[in-house]
Amino acid sequence: MSILVLADLHEGQLAGATAHVVAAAQAIGGDIDVLVAGEGVQAAADAAAKLEGVRTVRVADNAVYAHQLAEPLGALLVELAGDYTHVLASASTTGKNVLPRLAALKDVSQLSDVIGVESADTFQRSIYAGNAIATVKSDDTLKVLTVRTTAFDAVSDTGSATVETVDVVVENTQSRFVKEELAQSDRPELGGAKVVISGGRGMGNGDNFKLLNG
Repeated sequence: MSILVLADLHEGQLAGATAHVVAAAQAIGGDIDVLVAGEGVQAAADAAAKLEGVRTVRVADNAVYAHQLAEPLGALLVELAGDYTHVLASASTTGKNVLPRLAALKDVSQLSDVIGVESADTFQRSIYAGNAIATVKSDDTLKVLTVRTTAFDAVSDTGSATVETVDVVVENTQSRFVKEELAQSDRPELGGAKVVISGGRGMGNGDNFKLLNG
């Protein structure tokens, strides 16, 4: 088996979520490659090469991949998917945008929000807002999965994978990047938080919610 992990990038740097997705790939078993696609992503590729268990980091460095739009990334993954039995990404905005397109283009089912691995073709996923867990089996020759990163411990950065260039450049005529507006917050993203604290009616009123910050 061979697995391709789509790296998460943040401002051109490797996001921590990637180490968790690699851990999910290790649970499946087989050779693991990481695809780093973007513009000016050599530093991210070098960081990905240090992830434990990664065999090869494949780098697609081109302006067409700069904003990780679904159309060019999906087309790139279609070109590369023939070498793999599984393609994984985090259940992030990018992963949820790109992998469904890959699954549709390859005419396979996608498994979303995977939180557990039972075997190479059987997985656990969260349903009904986390109130139930479904065990699903895929008979597709290519398994396409998005992974809940909090369900898997991150791998260490003690690896030494080889880095190779991917020369595939696709033409994107279906979409264009307009702008990006990021909300400013001094708190971690909910999906990556180690501890989540919530409050409800017991807080009495809105002013008391500040007590949760302690």
